[in-house]
Amino acid sequence: MKSRFEALAYGMLGSVAEAEEVVQEARLRLYQLPTPPASDEAFLYRVVSNLSIDRLRRARTEREAYFGPWLPEPVQEDLSAQLELAQELTIGFVHLLEQLPPAERIVYVLRESFDLSYDELAAMLDISAQTARQRVSRARKRMRNRSAIQAFPDDEGKRLLEKLVQLVAEGDMNGLVSMMDEDVIAYTDGGGVVSAAVRPVHGAERIATVILHLATKAAEEGPLDMTMERLNGTWALVIKQGGAIHSIHFITGAGGKVQRVYAMRNPQKMAHLEV
Repeated sequence: MKSRFEALAYGMLGSVAEAEEVVQEARLRLYQLPTPPASDEAFLYRVVSNLSIDRLRRARTEREAYFGPWLPEPVQEDLSAQLELAQELTIGFVHLLEQLPPAERIVYVLRESFDLSYDELAAMLDISAQTARQRVSRARKRMRNRSAIQAFPDDEGKRLLEKLVQLVAEGDMNGLVSMMDEDVIAYTDGGGVVSAAVRPVHGAERIATVILHLATKAAEEGPLDMTMERLNGTWALVIKQGGAIHSIHFITGAGGKVQRVYAMRNPQKMAHLEV
């Protein structure tokens, strides 16, 4: 992410390329104004927000027809190095935002991630401060289970991923189950391009079974190269095969227990990465 505006658009759209296009268009509109606005920043926030809402509304139909679970694209830059938004732009958080209607999603992101006041939201989105407050309140109710999608602290997250790799290598079913919360859910995005679970997988035993099965199947197709990389402001397990990215895995949770597993398998959503 190059700026807070790309981060805002990404939080709305979950696409790196689309976020860059939105900000590029917003900056072009700024440069084409006959008279400079009172605040370039306020203008860009407003235009980026409205363009993102328009794109998200158009994307709704496509995402409803998407083959299997939809996950946001991984972001290469370590957001925490540039913005105080690392926790807010994790795969889990942006994925959870998908449950919000566009009008609620934008006010929630601007309020929770960018700390804008209700008066600022009202002026930016041409709504009343009361309407902004109501939309944020509704969004917060829909986002009540945020604890499940919180990224682990850096050291713990990396340690848990390394432990997961070791347990998979050992074929330790019981060990994998013990790492997970009983209500754990796994999402795999294959986009209909590669083989992947077409529905979320629930339960520690089922997920452990699937992980071991897929690891065995992948290994049969050729040697796997596994590395830990910083993506979306947290640690991710990147698996390569034949020099190409095979999959990217994120885990979230609390208390040392994994509550969500996110596996990106769609090659179209990983093509922009250099890992």
